[in-house]
Amino acid sequence: MLENWDSLKPQCEKYLESFPVGIYVVEVSVESESIRFEKIKFLNAEVERLTGWSRKEIEAEPYWWFNNLHPEDRPKILKLEQKLLESNERGSHLYRFRKKSGDYLWIKDYFSVISRDDSRFLLAGLWLDFSREKALEEELQEKEAFFRLFVTKAPVAILLYDERIIYANPYVEKLTGYPLEELRKKYIWELATPSHREAIKEIVARRLRGEKIPKYYHEFVILTKDGQEKVGRFYAETVKYKGRYLGLAIGFDITPEKTLKKRLVEVAFFDPLTGLPNRDLFIEKLKILLAKARRRKEGLMVAILDLVKFREINATFGFENGNTILRQVGERLKRTLREGDVKSRFFADKFGLVLTELRTPYGIWVVMEKLKKLFKQPFRVGDRDLYLSANIGVALFPRDGTKAEELLQKAEIALKRAKESGENYFAFYSPEMEKELLEDAFFRNALVEGLRRQEFFLEYQPILNLRTKRVIGVEALIRWRHPELGLISPAKFIPVAEKSGFIFELEEFILSQSLKEMALLSNPDLFLAINFSGRQFRDPKLPEKIEAALKGFDFPPEKFILEITETAAMEDAERSRKILSNLREIGIKIALDDFGIGYSSMEYLIEFEVDKIKIDRSFVTAMLKSEKALKVINTVIELSHGIGVSCLAEGIENKEQLEKLICLGCDEGQGFYFAPPMGLEALTEFLSRCGQ
Repeated sequence: MLENWDSLKPQCEKYLESFPVGIYVVEVSVESESIRFEKIKFLNAEVERLTGWSRKEIEAEPYWWFNNLHPEDRPKILKLEQKLLESNERGSHLYRFRKKSGDYLWIKDYFSVISRDDSRFLLAGLWLDFSREKALEEELQEKEAFFRLFVTKAPVAILLYDERIIYANPYVEKLTGYPLEELRKKYIWELATPSHREAIKEIVARRLRGEKIPKYYHEFVILTKDGQEKVGRFYAETVKYKGRYLGLAIGFDITPEKTLKKRLVEVAFFDPLTGLPNRDLFIEKLKILLAKARRRKEGLMVAILDLVKFREINATFGFENGNTILRQVGERLKRTLREGDVKSRFFADKFGLVLTELRTPYGIWVVMEKLKKLFKQPFRVGDRDLYLSANIGVALFPRDGTKAEELLQKAEIALKRAKESGENYFAFYSPEMEKELLEDAFFRNALVEGLRRQEFFLEYQPILNLRTKRVIGVEALIRWRHPELGLISPAKFIPVAEKSGFIFELEEFILSQSLKEMALLSNPDLFLAINFSGRQFRDPKLPEKIEAALKGFDFPPEKFILEITETAAMEDAERSRKILSNLREIGIKIALDDFGIGYSSMEYLIEFEVDKIKIDRSFVTAMLKSEKALKVINTVIELSHGIGVSCLAEGIENKEQLEKLICLGCDEGQGFYFAPPMGLEALTEFLSRCGQ
C-alpha cells in the first residue's frame, strides 16, 4: 500500500517542487517517545530553504523532525500526532522548529494520512512559515497588556461610550463613586448635573451620527453617587469601531483647582459685603465688553449710581443697617438688570454699571426706566421701611469715548451734574442725548407704521446727456409724507432706518416700486439709478436680491445703475470688491456717488471698477466762485475719461454751471436747472415735453 506513492511521484513532483510552501511525503513510524522518519518520499526545495537543512542531511537522521522540535512543544505535538495517526484524520499543528542555524521558526504543519501499513504511515503535508504572524501576535499581546496597564493606572479618567457607558477606568470609578458594573448601566450624560445634561446629550447624539464636533475641552459639573458635585474637564473624540461611531473621553477632576481659583478671585475682585465685582474687576470687564461692542458695532452704557444722603442714613440708623441697605441695592441690581450686564460696588454708596447690546436709543430708554424702578419700592431696615433715591451719571460708547477709564471719567462728570440738578436725576455726558433718544425712538416706530400705511413714495430726477440735452435716465429717490409732520427729509430718517435695521425693508420697497413704475413708463432706453446705503451694501445677499427683482420685472441689468458712496465701499474693501464683482457679473453698472468727499478717492478707483463717477453737488455749487472747486471738477472729469468711465455732475442749478461743465467735457448731469425730483405722473409729462 505504501508503494502507491511511487506511481504518483513522477506526475506530482514537477508541480510540487516550485510551490512557495514546504511540501513533504514521508513514511513514518510511531514510537512511544518519538516519531521516526522511515523513508522520505518527497521534499520540495522550500523545506530545505525554511530549515537550512539539505535533503541528504535530513535523510541521514531518522529523528530529524522530532529532535528539532522545540523541547517545550515536543510532548504536546507527540501526543496530538499519535492521536491523529491512529484515527487516520487530517490534522495541523503549530510549533517551533529549530533551523540548522540554531534559530527557531514557527511552523504551521498541515498533514494527511495517505495510507497505513500496521505501525507505518505514509504522510503528505505542507509547511507554512508562521514566524511573522506569531511575532505580530506576541506584539499585539504585549501592546494589549501595556494598554490595560495604562488605562488601569492612568491618572486621568478614560471613558468609552455610545449612549451608555461601555468602559470606564478606575479613575472614573473613584471620581464618581460608582463601580464599573453600575457605570455600564448609565447614560453618559447621567454623570452630569441636570443643568448640563441636555447639552451633553445633544453633543453625544451628533457624535454617534458621525458628525464633526469641534475639538475643545468640555467642563461640566459631575454628580457623584453620594450627591456631591465635582467639576470635570474632558476632551472627547469620535472613534469608529466595527461600523459604528463611539465616543472616547479623557479628562480629570479639576474641583480643587476651581475651588481655590474661586476663593482667590472672590478675595481679589469682589466686594465682600454685596458679592458684586469691585472697581478693579469692573474696569477689566468693561475693557472686554468694549472690545466686543467695537467688533459688533453696538452701543454700550457706563453708569455710576450714587445713593442720595446715604451718610445721613449711616449716622441715623447705624453702619450695620446701612450695610443691610447696600446689600439690598446689590440684590435689586442683580434681579433687575440682565445677566450679561456688569453690576459693581465701587466703594461706600457708589455703584458702577455697564449695560450692553444697546443697538438703538430706545434700548437706552428701556434701561433708564429699569434703573428708576429700583428705588420706587422701600428698603426694609429692621422694622422700618426707608425710601431712597439715587443720582446716576451716564456715558455712552462710542459717542463719549472708546476707553474704559475715559468713559468712567465722563460718567463721573455726568454724575456731578446730576447731583447739581437734585435728587433721583439722570444726566448724560451729552445733554442733547435725551432729545435724540426720544426722536430716534419715535422715528423707529413711525418708520414701521409709515411703510404699513403707505406713507412712503418715490420721486425721480431726470439725468441728461449734456452734449445732446436728451434724458437718458432717472435716479429714484425715497420720500416720506408723515400725516402729522408732513414731508420728512431723507437725511433725517435714513440714518435712523440704518441704525434700526429698517433700511432693508425700505430697500425692498424702493427696488420693487421703482422697477414697477419704470415698467409703466414704457421707455426701454432710460436707465434707472438707485443709491444704496453703507449698511445695505454690507449685505452679502444684495446681488441676489437685485438680480431676483430685475428678473421679476423683466428689467435689463445693463440699464440698472447702483450708486454707492466711496465711504460706504471703503469700510470693508474686501467685501466691497466681492459684492461689486458679483453685481458686474450680473450686468449691473456701478456709479461712485459723492466723489471726493469721503475716504481716499484715488484708493477707491484703484481698488474697484466703476462705470460712472458722480461729482458731488458741493463742488458744482462752488465752481463759479471758487477756483479750487473748478479745478477739482476739471480733475475729476479728466480722471474719469482717463480711466474710461463717464462723469456725472449733481446739483446743476443754472445755465452758467451747465455751460461751464459742457466746456470742461462733463458727460451727464442732473439738477433743478433741468428738473427737480418728481412723481411718476409728472415724469411722464416731462419726458413727453422733451420729445422722448
